Amino acid sequence: MLKYLSLIFLFLLINVDFAYCADRDSSESGALVIASGKKSPSNETSLADNWLAIDKVQHFSYSCLISLGCQYVLVNKFNNSETNSLPLSSGLSFSAGLLKELNDNRGEKGHFSIKDMVANAAGIIVAAIIILQG
Repeated sequence: MLKYLSLIFLFLLINVDFAYCADRDSSESGALVIASGKKSPSNETSLADNWLAIDKVQHFSYSCLISLGCQYVLVNKFNNSETNSLPLSSGLSFSAGLLKELNDNRGEKGHFSIKDMVANAAGIIVAAIIILQG
């Protein structure tokens, strides 16, 4: 069942249609947005941080995959137990997401996104559920 859900998720992720927003008047020229035919208002000072955005799907996916990958390496290559490796793999994935957000915050127009961190945490929780089911 999980295999089929993963395939559907990857299919949907691959088939998302993107458009390159090259509007010079927008606040963030060169931003990647989901193609909808709408342009962001030119008087907007920052990009909207929507809950339903491809960015959140990417944060969720990467956090889940980093956690699962670290778990695999810790268990199969370093001969750790599943339960001892879970906190470390989850912590490494969370740290990667946190460092990414801190790096975004350093940018000229960047900001630390709590919504991105929630998506990261959701990915880590799903990875933990997958690990504990096995």
